[in-house]
Amino acid sequence: MTPKRKPKLWRRILLILIIFGIFSFTKKITLNDKVTIESWENVSKIFDELSTIEKIRMKLYLFTHRNISFNKLEAGNYTFSGSYTNAELVQTILKWSEKDYLRLTILEGRSIYDIDEALTRKWYITGGDFVNYVTNYGTISELMQGYEFLRQIPTNAGTLEGFLYPDTYNVDKNKPLIPQLVSKQLQTFNTRVRSKLDNPTDFYTTMILASVVEKEERNNDNKPTVAGIFLKRLEIWMKIDADITLCYGLKTSYTNCTPSVIAKNVGDANNKYNTRAVHGLPPTTICNPTRESINAVINPQSSNYLYYLHDMEGNIHYGSSLEEHNANKAKYL
Repeated sequence: MTPKRKPKLWRRILLILIIFGIFSFTKKITLNDKVTIESWENVSKIFDELSTIEKIRMKLYLFTHRNISFNKLEAGNYTFSGSYTNAELVQTILKWSEKDYLRLTILEGRSIYDIDEALTRKWYITGGDFVNYVTNYGTISELMQGYEFLRQIPTNAGTLEGFLYPDTYNVDKNKPLIPQLVSKQLQTFNTRVRSKLDNPTDFYTTMILASVVEKEERNNDNKPTVAGIFLKRLEIWMKIDADITLCYGLKTSYTNCTPSVIAKNVGDANNKYNTRAVHGLPPTTICNPTRESINAVINPQSSNYLYYLHDMEGNIHYGSSLEEHNANKAKYL
């Protein structure tokens, strides 16, 4: 009788791997933990919470599912509670809803009305809640105790506008959103702006003009020159003539304040924010300016210019006289 051949070693290993692979795809992983991933970290920090055998099983799963990518993993806290198959654990990691932090980006030059509209559009708040919070006298008075720079806001201003610094913030989904966001914005303003200034005089006036510069000029290189033009106009009692300012008096977002809306309201002298019809600066800030706009007002560029305009590509063109300004209009508009 011919003796039975023993299976070759590589066949045994292959059989073991197949059995292990099948087992690894069905066996569940128990994970009850909260893992914080910073912006410079990756998914391996979550996998470090697994046992050695679970890590091997996960690596094998990912090897056979190469379409899975964690490259766009967001920073934040990831909460796990229960038992997961490999597929379920992957989906839990990839789902934003499993994180207990919301990542909110407040863009440069946005006003409280813009922020309110953006948060409402994403169903984070009820429309008007953000505006009501940051214009509430009690809220402002309470926050003044923790933020010295807020005490420079005139009592008749009645708004935190200007100090809600634009940036990206993580807020806890399980706590009220607006107080968290506002507190983080004020902290960032204090760190990036106020703490770097040497007791500026008339700080609130600086912030008002910086907010106008922010809305009028996007190019940081041009901001000091634009700030210098506005300061010169104020010095000779010339209207600063910034169309965008009247929008704030309409208490609407800037996206809703279209050129046609501006044209319709440009002659309204009852609108205190209409710098086409009223001399001087607006009574309050009209948006939340960046550090660059604030620095431009503190360190303006002196020039012979009194006028400027932007062409269809957004490039700025200056004029020293009304004649030059009109010539630029004919050439560039």
